[in-house]
Amino acid sequence: MLSERERQVLGEIERTVTASDPALASLLGASRPPRAFNWNRIAYDAVTVLAVLSAMLCIALGAFGAGMVATLFAMVVLSVRRLRFPKNPVPRPR
Repeated sequence: MLSERERQVLGEIERTVTASDPALASLLGASRPPRAFNWNRIAYDAVTVLAVLSAMLCIALGAFGAGMVATLFAMVVLSVRRLRFPKNPVPRPR
């Protein structure tokens, strides 16, 4: 919590910024909504990790065919994830 004096100083700063640059004041005053938690992305990640672990276990136990199938499955899931959730998404117009 702020003391009364700190609140007064903060109020003076806010009034000064609002008076000198209203655009900046409105930009600073606008709050962004929190980012939505993306369960789909987490599901893709979990499936990929499980497929890789399965592949490693199969290869370690000598089931090379099953290991290769699990590796292929992990690669497909990872590719689909990258297509659905790009690293730098295109910003939506407002």
